[in-house]
Amino acid sequence: MTRTLAVILDMDGLMLDTEPISLRVWRDAARHLGYVLDDETCERMIGISQTANREMLLHRLGADCPIDELVRIAQARYREVLDLEGVPVKPGLLDFIQFLDERKMPRAVATSTASELASHKLRQAGVLHHFDVVVGGEQVSRGKPEPDIFLEAAERLNQQPNDCVVLEDSGPGIQAAAAAGMTPILIPDGREPSAESRRIAFAVVDSLTAAKAVIARLMEGGAG
Repeated sequence: MTRTLAVILDMDGLMLDTEPISLRVWRDAARHLGYVLDDETCERMIGISQTANREMLLHRLGADCPIDELVRIAQARYREVLDLEGVPVKPGLLDFIQFLDERKMPRAVATSTASELASHKLRQAGVLHHFDVVVGGEQVSRGKPEPDIFLEAAERLNQQPNDCVVLEDSGPGIQAAAAAGMTPILIPDGREPSAESRRIAFAVVDSLTAAKAVIARLMEGGAG
């Protein structure tokens, strides 16, 4: 008997190929204010909440950094670039959505991005209408790697956590999915995943296309 599953997806770096744009505008914004964002800081910014990012930036750049101005410049430039260049999607995204549609699988987006901006980007990419729920980072009290955002998405889908598969590209996201009692599938976004992320993940695959096979096996009761 086929098992009923819901799918919860991260957004940036998983469905949308927007991480390079984000890091570019953060570096530019910091440079505009006379600061330098090193590679390690940029790497650690991926997959965590906006609040955690602000705290980390203050720690790295110093307490005298005008963090509100830095955030304002980066966010404004980010929207400008997306509006000018469009929102790039990851290879296989539309086929993956078709896979979900054919099986009538409930699905949600759970992203550290604010919900208004997340919906805007998904709409620009032409895929917003394919999702039942979009949960943004400001809609939960604790961001990834805490499980709150995935539990909120499951509740809005009216699904039990153990019936949810989570697709993530980052270590904090994989930790959050596992903490929520869900099945985490890791699709690294051009970065070698840590040993801990590999240990936590139910499966590590290289694309959304490969993730379809893992989900299909889960639906049939397979072990991956």
